[in-house]
Amino acid sequence: MKLSFRTKLSYGVGGICDNALYTLSGTYLLLYLTTVAGISPAIAGTITAIGSIWEALCGPIVGFKSDGTRTRFGRRKPFLLMASFPVAIITSLLFTAIDASMTVKVIYYTVMIILFWTSFSSEFIPYMAWGSDLTEDYHERTVLRSYAYVFNQVGMCIGMVLPTVIVDYCMNLGRTTAQSWQMVGIFTGVCSGAALLLCALTIHKDDKAKKDFVKPEKKGKFLDLKQIAGMFKEYFEILKLKPIQFIIGSSVVYLVANTVFSSDRVFYMTYNLGMSQKEISMMMLIITVSGVVFVPFIAKLAGAFDKKTVFMCGIGGAGVCLMASRFIGVNSLTAMIVICLIYSVANTCYWQLLPSMLYDVCEVEELISGQKRSGAVISLQALSESLSIAVAMQGLGIVLEMAGFVSDAAVQPETALTWVSNCFTFLPGLFMVLVVVMISRYPINKKVFTRVMDALERRKQGIEVDVKEFEDIFE
Repeated sequence: MKLSFRTKLSYGVGGICDNALYTLSGTYLLLYLTTVAGISPAIAGTITAIGSIWEALCGPIVGFKSDGTRTRFGRRKPFLLMASFPVAIITSLLFTAIDASMTVKVIYYTVMIILFWTSFSSEFIPYMAWGSDLTEDYHERTVLRSYAYVFNQVGMCIGMVLPTVIVDYCMNLGRTTAQSWQMVGIFTGVCSGAALLLCALTIHKDDKAKKDFVKPEKKGKFLDLKQIAGMFKEYFEILKLKPIQFIIGSSVVYLVANTVFSSDRVFYMTYNLGMSQKEISMMMLIITVSGVVFVPFIAKLAGAFDKKTVFMCGIGGAGVCLMASRFIGVNSLTAMIVICLIYSVANTCYWQLLPSMLYDVCEVEELISGQKRSGAVISLQALSESLSIAVAMQGLGIVLEMAGFVSDAAVQPETALTWVSNCFTFLPGLFMVLVVVMISRYPINKKVFTRVMDALERRKQGIEVDVKEFEDIFE
């Protein structure tokens, strides 16, 4: 089914929120906690890891609840509406510096980051699952994700490019570093909340949950013991599917690479290259703009050669180049621009193609279980994001601490600079190559997806379908 331009555009706008929050936390939170809040790298890494682990717990619950939600507004829209205001408020508070003892600071930022990831999960998983509900067309899903990715880049601009611009502008007006970063939090939070509202309020396409809506006689508990048991059973069944295992495994490995690269690049540009705030902003802008430029080319290639092939080539090629750059050296502005472009290719392939591939898995899962459980499937991938961020942020914090990084020093020890370089080039590149090895065993392509959709259509017509003919896909 072809979607209207308006629906694609409205859905795309929602992508501003998740990428603005994701890139802001992934790029600047560790730097903020260490250099502005005054917390040691290892403790700051632990705080960020706690938040990511918390999101891993929230994600499956939100996915399960959104699949079972029945309202006159559909399944996913209420979650976006409810998350919009908390997103704005909590992001502002997370980047608010407090004058307190170290113990109070650790408690404050731990609580804030837990609330931050709670609000993020509440919108991200329903938003992603909504894409699966809106269309079941193999290529149309890639097109829909292309719109989302373009607005993801707007979100990336808000969460990654503009923070250094805002900080520089505010400090030129006489504001302190802490006040300047607070403005970053406020600006990013408000933009993210507004994007959620606009997305939710402008999509009017019905989904099955809306059509089947029957007003309940009374409200039940959020989750009772029976529902919790059912939720765990549901997730266990989904995890047994081979496509899920390979796509989640690939997601975990790529996002470790992405988080290490994204969090470390500001350290590298600041301490290894001695770049100014304006130059750093320019690098971030190059990544953002190039991502938008690459979108139509990747969508075209995915239509011609299949999503999986393009995904492997883009991420694998970038990984090899990043590993090689560690030995060649990234010592100039030109070299830095090249690295940003290489990274942008991999990042565009991941965020544009992997969600579309994950949507296809939802139909395979529906064929096996007989139920449409997109929220549950998407939440498992979101869980992989949470775990990978937790591992990567904690690991990077420990590496910097062990390498002798000094948070308040303008010049860092040689060992610290060496490991900042390793975490910027070789390690992310190695993980990207591992992604290709894993995704090579992912069994779904356009031909397989067509078989699955034909089987689902036969089932809708009352024709019995023998799922054993699909053993090559799910076992």
